[in-house]
Amino acid sequence: MRQLKRVGVFLLLPFFVLIDAHISQLLGSFFPHVHLASHFLFLFLLFETIEVSEYLYLVYCFVIGLVYDVYFFHLIGIATLLFILLGAFLHKLNSVILLNRWTRILAMIVMSFLFDMGAYLFALVVGLTLDSLPIFIVYSLVPSMILNLVWMLIFQFIFERYYL
Repeated sequence: MRQLKRVGVFLLLPFFVLIDAHISQLLGSFFPHVHLASHFLFLFLLFETIEVSEYLYLVYCFVIGLVYDVYFFHLIGIATLLFILLGAFLHKLNSVILLNRWTRILAMIVMSFLFDMGAYLFALVVGLTLDSLPIFIVYSLVPSMILNLVWMLIFQFIFERYYL
């Protein structure tokens, strides 16, 4: 049964990415002057470190990054690299991160920051964006971090009941 759960979650990963993207677009329609990036997937990945081995977890991160790259950047590599790096970091520190709610909240904020900032820097280097850093911080990074903090506060209890 446990193996079936792992395979089922693995097959659903691309749909999780697409649902997360549509949630971002829906919420972005209510706030037209900011660019919200929902990283609900980080909450899922945070708790999934308990269930799977490190190698399978990195495969999860690779698949999520690949779908994210194809859907958002139309260029394979940016999100794939960032998800794998964040996944390796998260899996190595899961015993510390999963100690209590506050460390999980802090980990969610840090992951959101690192992913958004890393994606911005890679996109700037590749030429996918021309936004300056202050504009990116005010109109994208801070609102996205606030949104992901709200996701963490709302859904953390559900994930705790399921995983812990």
